[in-house]
Formats: sequence, C-alpha cells, structure tokens
Amino acid sequence: MLEASTFKDKDIIQLATKNFINLKIDAETKHGIPLFNQFNGTGYPLIVFLDSYGNELDRISGYLPEYEFLIKMKNVLSGKRTFTYYLEEYNKNNHSAEILSSLASKYQEKGESKAALNLYNQLLQTSNISKQDFDNARYNIAILSIQKDNISLILEFLNDYKQYPDLENAVYELIDYYKSKSMEKEEIELYNKYIDQFNNSYSFLNSYAWRMAELNKNLNDALLKINYALNLVDAGFKQYPNILDTKAEILWKLGETDKAIKIIDVAINLEPNSQYYRNQKEKFSGHQTN
Repeated sequence: MLEASTFKDKDIIQLATKNFINLKIDAETKHGIPLFNQFNGTGYPLIVFLDSYGNELDRISGYLPEYEFLIKMKNVLSGKRTFTYYLEEYNKNNHSAEILSSLASKYQEKGESKAALNLYNQLLQTSNISKQDFDNARYNIAILSIQKDNISLILEFLNDYKQYPDLENAVYELIDYYKSKSMEKEEIELYNKYIDQFNNSYSFLNSYAWRMAELNKNLNDALLKINYALNLVDAGFKQYPNILDTKAEILWKLGETDKAIKIIDVAINLEPNSQYYRNQKEKFSGHQTN
C-alpha cells in the first residue's frame, strides 16, 4: 500500500529527497532481520526516522495515507510531536495529560510495554485528564496487560465499556489471546457474545465465519453470518474477494464442493493474480477434507 500510493505522492518524494537519506531494507533478509529486531518491530511496514547519530526520533508503524505520512515527516523535521519531543518535555517535568498520553503511545508503538504502562498509570492519576484520555488509558493498560498473560483488566474493561469506540478491537485482542492459548471454548463464547452487537461489521462477521471454518464448528451459522457480511459490501470493495473465500471455505467444509468452486471462481475473476485463490480452487477440486 505504501509503495502503491503513499510513496508515489510528489510532495512526499520531494520532501524525502530534499531532507532525508532514505534507505529501504527487506526485513525478512539476513540484513533486515537484525535491524527489525533492534527496533522492536511488530509488523510491516516499519519506517524509523533516525538522527545523524542513529538515535530514533520517531517511527511509523503500518500504512498511512499520503496526507498523514506527510504530516509525520514534517513533524520530524520541525521536532514537534515526535517521540523525542514528548520525551524531552517529560524530562522537563511537563507531566500534563497530553504529554503523558502521547509519550505512552509512542513507547507502546516502539514495543516498550513497561515504559508505556508506567506512563498510562501515571496518566490515570493526573487531575486534568479528560474522560477520553482516561478511557483510552484504561484501554491501553488492558491491552498491554494481555501481553503479560493478565486478562483480568481486559475482561473488566469489556464489562465497563460496552460502547467504547474501539470496542471491536478490544474484543479481537482477547480473541487472539484465547486462540494463542488454544482456549477454544472461551474463544467461541466470546465470538457468540459479540456477534449480534457487531452484526454491521463485515470484518467481525468474516473473522467469526473463517474461525468457525478453521475449527469445523457452527458451520451453518458461519455460512449465515458470511452471507450477512457479503450483503454489507459491494463487489468493488477491496476485501470482497477475501469474504468470498471465507464463504467458499465454509461451503467446502459443508461438503458443497461445486458451490465452493463457483464462489472461489468469482474471487479469482476479481483478483486474477492471486495464487492463493487458485490454490484454494485446487484444494476444493481435489475433494480434500480437513
């Protein structure tokens, strides 16, 4: 996405060429892996801004559209709203809610959970904290605690914040934890608890349906839910072929091989260069079962 859109923006190209020494490294090569680990990378793409001594000024984790990427670059050049800016302000005893929240978020993005947790907890104790900052701090503390095998705070958060703006992501975090611990019963129960609340989220419906196909559980309900998801988007939507693939997988698991092939053919027509969808068709055509 970055190379296809953001990195082709003329303003970004001009700013990067004029003000930065730009280096691209494949993080899955022998040279890229140690660098990725050095900077605590958690996903791709990862853009790290360094000063002339190799000290990190700021970073971008994941995709950003052109205008947001440009703002980040300008922030680095101006020395404002970067990791180093917030850290310097904090070290000057500026412990306002804005500084604590922003610095905690930067540490979290850097994969430094302990520092982030300390700052979020400090934020909760400030007198000038807004409700939004308070709620977000509780959310992030709960998410970071999952990494330490402590799910009590995320369970408490889900109970207290039934209408939190990022509630769906909070549920995903707990689902991923249950999945990583092979807690199948708890995982399915959590999906079932929120499936009606998120019945307008094609992403949640697709996630549920695919997981049921993986587990070979509740397949008829999974088929129903994936049809709901397909009705929420149109054929031109980027994720449409992926949702079709989920439906094809469920049909195959139900023994409806011809229908599965017909559906995956639609996905192939929409994304003819996808080897994955072609492999899916070969799997279905072989009448294999899991």
